[in-house]
Amino acid sequence: MLTEIINSVKSFFGYKENRSAESDLEAILTGKNYASYFINKNEALNIPALATSVNFIASTVAGLPVRLFEKDKDGVITPVEKDPRLKILNDDTGDLLDANQAKRAIICDMLLDGNGYAVVERDNRNETLGFFYVDSQYVTVIDGIDKIKKAVKIYINGVEYPEYFVFRLVQNSANGVTGTGVLKQNALLFNTMLNALKYENTAVSGGTKRGFLKSKYRLEQDKLDQLKSAWRKLFSTDVNNSPDVMVLNEGISFEPTASTATENQLNESKQTNSDLVYNLFGLSTNLFETSSGTGGEEIYINAVKTAILPVVNALNTAINKFLLLESEKDRLFFAIDVSEILKSGVLERYKGYEIAIKSGWLQVDEVRKLENLPPLGLKFVKLGLGDVLYDPQTQQIYAVNTNTATKLGSKGKEGTPDDTSGDPS
Repeated sequence: MLTEIINSVKSFFGYKENRSAESDLEAILTGKNYASYFINKNEALNIPALATSVNFIASTVAGLPVRLFEKDKDGVITPVEKDPRLKILNDDTGDLLDANQAKRAIICDMLLDGNGYAVVERDNRNETLGFFYVDSQYVTVIDGIDKIKKAVKIYINGVEYPEYFVFRLVQNSANGVTGTGVLKQNALLFNTMLNALKYENTAVSGGTKRGFLKSKYRLEQDKLDQLKSAWRKLFSTDVNNSPDVMVLNEGISFEPTASTATENQLNESKQTNSDLVYNLFGLSTNLFETSSGTGGEEIYINAVKTAILPVVNALNTAINKFLLLESEKDRLFFAIDVSEILKSGVLERYKGYEIAIKSGWLQVDEVRKLENLPPLGLKFVKLGLGDVLYDPQTQQIYAVNTNTATKLGSKGKEGTPDDTSGDPS
């Protein structure tokens, strides 16, 4: 069936006798040769929509602090403030790159190439000493033959490193070590956008204005060359060598060319392709608009949920896998703090705090901590006089307003909660 479709398309476009075009068409329709459209990440970052998307995601995630928590046997979670790995992940990695730069580079590589790598340096006591980013182009991975119990060998600059020393952040991976980024998944789209930019650059920087010089008389070749050279200099991008005016002799006039259908189509498809790129990364096409309008905060929060949080979750998993020892994984865990980017506007946030304090979910000092304000030292729990408290273990009901306690099902009061005698007097 596919062969019939290919043959009919070949016939429609007149590819019967053109073997080169026939091979290209078949490769496109069957998806066998998309590698020829692949562009590297340095070329890809010339595409504005791609560079903007990657920069937004990588910079946002890299700027979020990494926290460490400990969970006891009862499930109580407490933050761990002093641990050398927190300094490595949030400040000084031990490398020339600081923590923000290292995390940003890893995320960029993951989004574009599918793989983000770093080497975790440890001493003889398994203490983490450093976190060193490695460009994915210097990493070579050799898969083992067993496709069930997977094993790999990892080489960096030709030197083999143990698998557990190589921190990795990958997407669309089949072995957990190598993945596929947007550049390979959407090679044709990005190649098309890059070619459109090259075409536009050639049209602008060629040093000529598109059009025709018409002459009533036949010009000799040397006169013709002089005219073309003068015209090229007039519209040259070199300001120092470009004259301000040009005088056309009698009988010579200029007639500009109208935009071709190809140019018009390129202009129309430029915005469409940019929107496709934003959608690939889970971003709204309106996120980067400078014009003010309604729904801006909602658009940003949606972008955080669809584009930022998936990367945060992947980075959380990778950090816990490679920065924690096996003996620590049952009680310690790292978590990236996303509270800042999920904060709503001031008015909505304060209304939420008011409800949380009134309902007892948060206390005043807990709210102040969320707002990065010093605590006031308020150790008490705020209760209203109209509150009625119930203890499900003792089935005792206590009314704050009357300072009385009643056991569920009993007819009279039992006294205050401190009264264990049961004597109503």
